Amino acid sequence: MASARTPESRARIRRWSRVESIGLVVALAGLALLVVALIATIVVAVWFDLGGIDLADVYRWLWGVAVGVTLVGAITLAVGSRRRLTACYADGYVTTGRIDRVIEQPADDQVWYKFWFSAELPNGIVLHRIVSGNDNDPSLHIGRLIRFRHNTLDPDDLDDALFDGWPDDARAGQ
Repeated sequence: MASARTPESRARIRRWSRVESIGLVVALAGLALLVVALIATIVVAVWFDLGGIDLADVYRWLWGVAVGVTLVGAITLAVGSRRRLTACYADGYVTTGRIDRVIEQPADDQVWYKFWFSAELPNGIVLHRIVSGNDNDPSLHIGRLIRFRHNTLDPDDLDDALFDGWPDDARAGQ
């Protein structure tokens, strides 16, 4: 937030940060509700079996509320996080660079890549940045143009970058 230049940007960052925090709290509450729903299902099933009660709607409501709260929290967290990140770079610079290297980062279920790129500014400074992403064939990206947002003109602040698209996207019409 220190790099936000205007009061409006700082306010937007604070607002989305609150939304992100609320989403985290609601998601965690939803996870707790899922644990409680598991225990409650067992207790209610035994109680209904002993009492001869047949109310299947209770289970649907119990699990529906637990899953619903968890999903609402997760969606709110994801949207708030992305919007906060976008707001952090709203007052930044938009620059186009060229990808120099692609490094594979294996993960559990898919592979992530780090795209190392550089961009020469009109004043002669060459920025070096890294963004992460996943793609089917990252070897096609070496030498490709990449548009990104950044807040500083520090040449070696590698993490000061937010991916903003492919200016030469040949796949846009597909």
